[in-house]
Amino acid sequence: MRALFREIFSANLLFTGIVITAAAIVVFYGAVYLIVYTDVGKKLGFLITGAAIFGWNTLGSLFFVLYAPRGPRPEDIEGLNAFQIRIIPLAFMIASAILFAMFLYALARYEAEQERLEP
Repeated sequence: MRALFREIFSANLLFTGIVITAAAIVVFYGAVYLIVYTDVGKKLGFLITGAAIFGWNTLGSLFFVLYAPRGPRPEDIEGLNAFQIRIIPLAFMIASAILFAMFLYALARYEAEQERLEP
């Protein structure tokens, strides 16, 4: 079995990268969710974890968009210009900000529902 995994992961680097990235995301987000879940419960833990993760992603993307590598570039090297290097982080920042706002809205609705249920 070990030889099979070694053969699969060494043969296709794209597959290896996708598996490792997916596993890292599941482990990181899952660990955060598990810790929060043990303190506040399943639904509220999911909402808090989602808001925290997408807020963190929004800030990280914003910092990259603002402080991405810039400065004079040698003329003989081909590559992306200052705007092109920021397109993907800008799109990720916008998507993360939208999801962050959605999780905050869901948290506000959850709080309102809990206050309405309490006598």
